[in-house]
Amino acid sequence: MKWFYITAAVLVVGLALTPFYFLRSETGERYDNLVVSYGIYGAKVRSMDPATCGDTTSSSIQGNIFESLYAYHYLKRPVELVPELAESMPVVSEDQLTYTFRLRKGVTYARNPCFGIGEDGQFKTRTVRAEDFVLAFKRIADHHIRSHLALALIQEKVLGVEEYNARTQGYPKGDFSRYDLPLEGVEALDENTLQIRLKTPYPQLVYVLAMHNFAPIPRELIDYHLATEPDEGGGRKPIPPDKRSAEIRTPAAAVGTGAYRLTEWVPGSKIILKRNPDYREVLYPSEGEPSDAEAGLLDDAGKRLPFVDVIHMTFVAENLPAWMLFLTKQADVSGIPSNVFNQVIDSEKNLSKQFQDEGVQLQKYASPAVFWFAFNMDDPVVGRSKSLRQAMQLGFDVEEEIDRLFNGRGKRATAYVPSDFEGHAEAQSPYARLDRELARQKVEDAKRELAAAGVIGDRDFIPPITLDLAGQDEMTRRMGEMAKDHFRRIGLDVQIQLNDWPTLQDKVHNKQTQVYAMGWHADYPDPENFLQLYYSPNIKRGTNNTNYSNPAFDRLYERVAVMQPSEERTALYVEMLQILNEDAPAVLLSEPLSFVLVHPWVYNRKSHPIGYGTMKYVRIDSEQRREAGGRH
Repeated sequence: MKWFYITAAVLVVGLALTPFYFLRSETGERYDNLVVSYGIYGAKVRSMDPATCGDTTSSSIQGNIFESLYAYHYLKRPVELVPELAESMPVVSEDQLTYTFRLRKGVTYARNPCFGIGEDGQFKTRTVRAEDFVLAFKRIADHHIRSHLALALIQEKVLGVEEYNARTQGYPKGDFSRYDLPLEGVEALDENTLQIRLKTPYPQLVYVLAMHNFAPIPRELIDYHLATEPDEGGGRKPIPPDKRSAEIRTPAAAVGTGAYRLTEWVPGSKIILKRNPDYREVLYPSEGEPSDAEAGLLDDAGKRLPFVDVIHMTFVAENLPAWMLFLTKQADVSGIPSNVFNQVIDSEKNLSKQFQDEGVQLQKYASPAVFWFAFNMDDPVVGRSKSLRQAMQLGFDVEEEIDRLFNGRGKRATAYVPSDFEGHAEAQSPYARLDRELARQKVEDAKRELAAAGVIGDRDFIPPITLDLAGQDEMTRRMGEMAKDHFRRIGLDVQIQLNDWPTLQDKVHNKQTQVYAMGWHADYPDPENFLQLYYSPNIKRGTNNTNYSNPAFDRLYERVAVMQPSEERTALYVEMLQILNEDAPAVLLSEPLSFVLVHPWVYNRKSHPIGYGTMKYVRIDSEQRREAGGRH
């Protein structure tokens, strides 16, 4: 489940380029004879543990290390689910309650000391077993692991999850013998056969199993990396149980089957992934969309993956250094800063001649995502007054924000699901428009509602409202100032609180916000993935962070959650979206449109709307980059 925060690249380019060449040498990194991809990330990575991953930044890294039973075809659109660690699609029982999976044979983990050391002095590996998937499910159901986002996907769906969670509460955090307990609904029938049994039909299960949250975890990882530590003699010694972490927090403990291994993670500095030499034979796809051949995306069809040896990611929180890394050819790909957008993109929304002459490519793509200002419905002010929430929707000039902050890169969100999802066209919010006169009337209605509820007493004004944003850069400040101005025009005093991304996530999870800026990127192509954010039992499970509760909505959700795709299900989706429109648990902002610049030595880059772990498909021509004066 992928939270993301509202951001855009905002950088200044008015300085000379020469002083920034020092970045090449000061990194201290040398990758002789290796093919390297140089990238940038601007939000702190929250997790390297698949059980706790729940945001797009962490997923973009983890997806290259961990794999699950299924994945998405890299090139095909609409998206198509394909087997990854599974041998084929599952065998499903007639009552839709039992799924049986055969595993692909011969898949091994990246070599790691947790598997021991061979006679040749090299770390060992082993093949993936069905029991490793069982352990992955147990860790997600473990009371001691912050897995609430992934846990919400299987709670009340997979047999025994609640019972397992309750039993693990009785174990100390460092007592991993709890993983010997059975989990009723997830069982290894043999080494290569996994079976999952459900309480109710769950049509989205195969999509869920394409998320790397459910990647296999070898027990050796737990017993070695989480239960022991180096001793003075060069061996290992037990970590006292009360000092153990139940979560994967070090690069060495990120043991996966993916094309890459995590070799270095310096929070707030850099992340380095290196090719997994034991990665099985996986070939570049030989088919895709009709336009892919012309775009050169099939030139490497049938070649073995991955193409790149090293993925070097640099954390750059400030806008100027990030943009300069691209301009000085030390980063392969970049977004376009708002401040320089009109210098890079012409009036027809095409790449300027200067960049075209340098061979830079412009890639434009929409994402199945929605930005919003979400309300904490437990808050005594914004949660008590529907009129206030509707007023804030009507009073915020989304088009101005898209134009001024994002240079037109996006469109107004008019429903609680992206525009290419079923139900969207029939469920447009009547409040997703700018109407300040009506907004001011709604504010007056809100005063009466809050006075009647005893919130504001006899005061003829609404108390200041705090809007929490993620980011402390100039773009985020501009966003905050714009929000203050828009809401001031309808008679509301909104105060801005700036946070880094992990801090905002923690504040939202702990119900310490009043209104907060965030968004949701689809985990799978089904409106249910967005609607579950407003199902009231998910408040305790950690995915309903607005704390929204409506019994009528809940009843409809419980009906659609077990339905296969049909016209009847779509009609229920529309009804649920219309309920959300009226209750307004969030100010709908925009659906993003990305403009990405790619240097000419980067090949096979095609953004996937849902899937992660796609770096294995990208090819870098190191010689071409070197000749262009780029980083090496």
